[in-house]
Amino acid sequence: MRLGLDLRRRPEGVRSGNVLGALRLLRFTRYVANQGIAMKINSDQAGCEIVAGPGESINDCDPREIVSLVRRHGWLVFDGFDATVAEFEALTSRFGTCAGTRTVHYPAGGEALGFHAEDAYNPYRPDAIWFLCVFAGSDGGAPTRIVDGVRLLGDLGADWQEFCRANVLRFDRQWSRELWQAGVGPQGKAELDAVLRGIPAVSHQFLRNGDLHVSYSTPIVTRTPAGEDSFSNTMLQAITEPPFYGLSLGNGAPVPPELAETVQQMAIDREIRLGWKAGRAGVLDNFRMMHRRSEYNGTGRDLRARHCEDFFGSVLPDASTPVSAWAKSLLQGDEGYPVQVGPLDRETALTTSERA
Repeated sequence: MRLGLDLRRRPEGVRSGNVLGALRLLRFTRYVANQGIAMKINSDQAGCEIVAGPGESINDCDPREIVSLVRRHGWLVFDGFDATVAEFEALTSRFGTCAGTRTVHYPAGGEALGFHAEDAYNPYRPDAIWFLCVFAGSDGGAPTRIVDGVRLLGDLGADWQEFCRANVLRFDRQWSRELWQAGVGPQGKAELDAVLRGIPAVSHQFLRNGDLHVSYSTPIVTRTPAGEDSFSNTMLQAITEPPFYGLSLGNGAPVPPELAETVQQMAIDREIRLGWKAGRAGVLDNFRMMHRRSEYNGTGRDLRARHCEDFFGSVLPDASTPVSAWAKSLLQGDEGYPVQVGPLDRETALTTSERA
């Protein structure tokens, strides 16, 4: 199913520009001492910022306070620190297991992305995602759009809330024998099979033609680290790119178009615009917030991102061996597009020579 979604519309009465939020709520300012440094914290009900004082570095901020703020408010930005990449990496490395810093890709056509939680379509969903703007680019600080999944779920009608709580999302993808054998070797099948068997919510089959079919199921409604229910998933983005995600409901049925359209419109109406300028950093609770890439028609933008797997203490599937690391890369989509997506038909499933 392909759904036409307008990713450019902004809520009525909201101006363009580098504002922190279209939904500005009552703000509180407080100061927290950390080794002699008084951290200035401006906080809203959803969202928070730490503002640098004279001579302060981003690494002067207290990691425990940062975790507490993100747990409570969902997202946090660091203003006035003019952080470098080295300072950003030093800070983020203090929060457990973090993936390598990557550069956010902005396609030449300037296309936007739909709302999503990072890696919510695979079992390696990180607790938090960090961003750093190195250079805003020729089109200025075109914002990243974020939306609070707790508020989104609460504003859904009762029928859709019940539907979302009662259903899961399923991602079915199939990769060729040539691809997985190139990744683990012809003799690595048994180990790959064992790795996939050990990952929660994943099922897999090696098909008669040697292809590998993998299915991953995940709730539509997640629980945040603060204990709240949230509509935070990859449904809206997955609908726009079927050949990559292979999205369906847990029973194999398509996501109801009415649900997707309702949630998309509500998300756009409630989105918060996180603008960028050189040196600004931010971090999102990846179980509460969804984000999307805005249209960007300029050149030269340099925005970095880093996943923090256990920011709140989550334990992800082991990826410490070469085969388990390759399986992680495969399921995250880094080894190429699947050759086929969607649930297996009954005949294919029944004639599979080996079933996991």
